[in-house]
Amino acid sequence: MQIVHSDPAACGDYGVEWNIDLHSVNLTFFDQAGRRVKLVQHITEDNTVRNTVTGLTLPDSPVDFVQTSMFNPETGLRTHIFVVGTSVNVRRGSQHLVDRGPILIDGQTGRILFAAGPHPIRRLLDGSFDIRRALPGFCDILR
Repeated sequence: MQIVHSDPAACGDYGVEWNIDLHSVNLTFFDQAGRRVKLVQHITEDNTVRNTVTGLTLPDSPVDFVQTSMFNPETGLRTHIFVVGTSVNVRRGSQHLVDRGPILIDGQTGRILFAAGPHPIRRLLDGSFDIRRALPGFCDILR
């Protein structure tokens, strides 16, 4: 699946485009009544991030993580999301922007409930599922 997120003003005088090439293997678990209770996704991505003014494009790869979503079988609503692995991996010279390690997110609000490891990009999403909120996290490495 190809997804592009962009914000022409993410960094003030230049924007960021995050081109995500996502591949996912999904396992869905149901309770005895046939209601979904868990979704486990092994996600790999081969992405790029781009400065929209200079055209500087950097690979965001390899990205490899497992995302587990838990659901309330009564309501069908997602209650928690647990992510472990590397979800951002951008290098430029000696700079390395990485988002990795376990993180637990409230499935309804997007609030981070627990995090270990560096999460500079995911922390920008704290309280939201709008990926565009994370784009300013790439400004320093794309400058």
